[in-house]
Amino acid sequence: MFIREAHVDSTGMFAMNDLHEPILDTIIMNEEGNGYLELPAGCYLLLDKDRLNDSTYRQLLRDFAKPAMYTQSIDTACMRNWLYGPFGVIKLLAGDTTHEELGLRGYCPWDDTPCVRYNGPLPP
Repeated sequence: MFIREAHVDSTGMFAMNDLHEPILDTIIMNEEGNGYLELPAGCYLLLDKDRLNDSTYRQLLRDFAKPAMYTQSIDTACMRNWLYGPFGVIKLLAGDTTHEELGLRGYCPWDDTPCVRYNGPLPP
């Protein structure tokens, strides 16, 4: 996972993923999915590798531009939200510690591409 500085909205809870902002640090996870990182006070986004730049975004738009046998064409508005957000912000004050849990899901072959609706037969 990657850390990017966040420029929060008026609520202080959400921020857009600004692709021009540098990546400040990374978190390496252990076998149990736990990672540890020290950061100075500030607001941050926690991002996966596909949201660091727009290369995956552009590739998915090309690959799923047209409907296929079991999928509809990609939802471009959904893809903009997928890449840019808004995302929830991790806000740290001086001396704070926080524990963030990510709702990562397992691999699902008929639902693994963001913003593409699968409408084929489900496996047995």
